[in-house]
Parts: sequence; structure tokens; C-alpha cells
Amino acid sequence: MRDNLHMRASLSAVALALGLLAASVASAATPRAGGTPTALVIKVKSHVVASFTDDRAPKGESNGDRYLVRDSLVNAAKQFGKRAGAVVGHDSGIIVRTGARSGMIVGVTTLPGGTIRFQGSLSLTARPGPPLKVTGGTGRYARATGSVVIGPGGFPLNTYRLTLPV
Repeated sequence: MRDNLHMRASLSAVALALGLLAASVASAATPRAGGTPTALVIKVKSHVVASFTDDRAPKGESNGDRYLVRDSLVNAAKQFGKRAGAVVGHDSGIIVRTGARSGMIVGVTTLPGGTIRFQGSLSLTARPGPPLKVTGGTGRYARATGSVVIGPGGFPLNTYRLTLPV
């Protein structure tokens, strides 16, 4: 009987320690409200790894066509503890064509520390369009606000300008 009480006390202590560890990890992974917000600029080059087209009627490029894209993201400069040129994440998005040279995009970026959600109007030309709106994220980027600018060209420079609550 005495060993049983000792075992229960030991299991309770282990359960309490695991609970405290889980709470501390969760609080470290999610920013808290209050304090001075942190500004963060992230610059990565985007390399398409997969692209799929859902051609809606009428046949050929037209409004309503949908494109699914997935890119690997490469450091434009040293960041995340990795050298320039290192793969640091990926993104994916769904683009819906709204005009001959425009579309709407909804997407998510995965980087060290969490994800960043974004959406907005997108230029389908060689020039960058307006900044996309950051709508939130997870982990380090939970409750992030800001913008993403997708640069022109085959390997565009994507610039994330984020405000992170402390």
C-alpha cells in the first residue's frame, strides 16, 4: 500500500512537470499581447516547385481560372541562422484570375518558427503588384500583421514586412 502511494505521488509529480513544460513551450511559441511590437523584415527568393492550372470555361486564359502554386524559399541574405542561398521554407497559394493581368491570391508561408498567412490582389505582369496583406500566422508569427511584396521575374524576391506583438 505504501509503495502504491509513493508511485501515485511520483506519477503526479511527473504529470505536473510535463504540464508545466507544455505550458512554457506554448507560451514561448506564441507571442503575448502588450509591450512594444517588434518590426521584422524577411527577404527570400521564391523558386516554383509545383504549379497546377484549373482552366475554367471559356477554354484558355480567362477570368475565374485558378492556379495552385508551391515554392521553395531561399535566403536572399543570411537570416534564420542560415547562409544566403539556403532553403529556409516554402509557400503555397491559390490564385484566381480576375483580369487579363490581375488576380487574387490566398496563401501561406512556412518559415523557421511558424507560418504566415497572406491574401490580396496580385499582378500577373512583370511588375510587382500592390502589397499583399498579412492576415496572421502561427508560432513566432501568431497575430502578425503587415505586408508581403512579391517581386517580378522567374525567381522573385519576396519581402515580408511584419509587425509582431510582444
